[in-house]
Amino acid sequence: MNGGSKNRLTLIPLGGVGERGKNMLLLETDRDILVIDCGLMIPEEELLGIDFVIPDINYLLENRDKIRGIVLTHGHDGHIGALPYFLKELNVPVFGTPMTLGIAALKLKRAGLHTTELKAINPGETYSLGSFKVELITVSHTLPGSVAVLVSTPLGRVLHTGDFHFDQTPPNGNFTDIHRLAEVGRAGVLLLLSDSTNAEVPGFSPSEKEPSSAITGIMRNARGRVIVIGYGASLYRLEQVVAAALSFGRRTQVAWSEGLELLKLARRVGHLRFPPEALFDPGVENLPPEKQVIIVPSFDSLEPVAGMRANGRPAVSVQSGDVVVLVAPPGPGSEKLVARNIDNLFKVGAEVYPELTSWRHAFGHASREELKLMLNLIRPRYFIPIHGEFRQLVWHARIARQVGMPEENIFVVENGTSVEFTPERARVANRITAGKVLVDGLGVGDVGNIVLRDRKQLSQDGIIIVVVTMDKQKGQIVAGPDIVSRGFVYVREAEELVEEAKDRVRQALEKCEASRATDWSTIKSQVRDALGKFLFERTRRRPMILPIIMEV
Repeated sequence: MNGGSKNRLTLIPLGGVGERGKNMLLLETDRDILVIDCGLMIPEEELLGIDFVIPDINYLLENRDKIRGIVLTHGHDGHIGALPYFLKELNVPVFGTPMTLGIAALKLKRAGLHTTELKAINPGETYSLGSFKVELITVSHTLPGSVAVLVSTPLGRVLHTGDFHFDQTPPNGNFTDIHRLAEVGRAGVLLLLSDSTNAEVPGFSPSEKEPSSAITGIMRNARGRVIVIGYGASLYRLEQVVAAALSFGRRTQVAWSEGLELLKLARRVGHLRFPPEALFDPGVENLPPEKQVIIVPSFDSLEPVAGMRANGRPAVSVQSGDVVVLVAPPGPGSEKLVARNIDNLFKVGAEVYPELTSWRHAFGHASREELKLMLNLIRPRYFIPIHGEFRQLVWHARIARQVGMPEENIFVVENGTSVEFTPERARVANRITAGKVLVDGLGVGDVGNIVLRDRKQLSQDGIIIVVVTMDKQKGQIVAGPDIVSRGFVYVREAEELVEEAKDRVRQALEKCEASRATDWSTIKSQVRDALGKFLFERTRRRPMILPIIMEV
């Protein structure tokens, strides 16, 4: 929205609706823009070689003078992971709880960004940003410092729940602040934006304390080292591992730099309470196996899964008698890989306990009955489900109708679909550019559909390289053609096919000579077409064909 009436509020999701992760949402008036969250997304399988996906911020670049800041709901990558890329383009202040900003600061430091203004807000405090007034409200989630964001706007109040659930027995007393939410609802809310991750799941989500007894039982029965695969686990669950280890005379090594930083940060700001002596450094102390617990980020940190590292040593070599514990469910689509890795660990004599991953649905996200409770507490005039794949948004919309919300006041939208609010009504307005920006190594946005198509073709059928030396003046072959195959056939075992392929290349070059074609691009195109047709007829495969013509 550029310009326009002062009595208008526009909501624009740039990420996080119709997908998991990459959360970014804008609230815009005629003079100001407030950004909520700035996340990344783990790429789907078809995005070969891509590290992760971040939101397209072209709309914000075009309206940079209106941006008053970014407010973060919590510190998971799906909500703050794109900050280093965003802040390189738009250096605006960032707001959040001390825990969330501590995590953000670690990410920005690793990215070499030191000038960003980070402003901590504690729950219950308010902060003015242009025509917006922001208040943070504590919610239960798998990461300390998680909040809902209450935004007072000229048209009314907007509540963004962030990731939440109503945990009645949360670790360290981090309850969702039901009393404040009820007060907000009684005072009136224009718009509710609510987490849809578990909208398909009936009932209530389990408490974060629920795995504690299983962790204790594993520690009690273990005879050798206990190795915990911690990536994807909540910090509360890792704290339970550290506490259980200490209660059985064990100490914990966190062989995962980011995980160690997060645990120490959460302890420093008061969210976790384990004593410093619960951790140990194997470079300083040498403990017997039965006194050790080791937290690693993933299977890739283990031998025999990982193989040898660049320095010639695996991160952690699993031995017979070790106990390996998965404390978080495998990510979507990775179940088969996890099963293979568990097989490899059993082969070396380890015991593997996957039962802490047996809950099928995500911890820390509200299930259906909790979503109903949030809707009934807030009683908004309008409702937009966020944070979920499209079917989950639809489920959440159904839940809103079940608790009595009028269908015309519920909007299920996609990224880039703006919703405009006036004192009289709300309506779907313009579409804004809100695509996916692919990050591959140091490249940001330089990998597009054509490159991905080539990668897919290479992964399926390989590549054939044809090398020929030609006299450009005469259009005659001087040397070759030679054929190099990678990922298509092994040349030494397919000599007959390769020789026939060379004949087809010669025939194509002779046709070019007869037609007096001297343009290299035309000659290469003829070679590519003739060879591609022959190889498909013989193999029913379509390798990438790369002709290289050397001129003499």
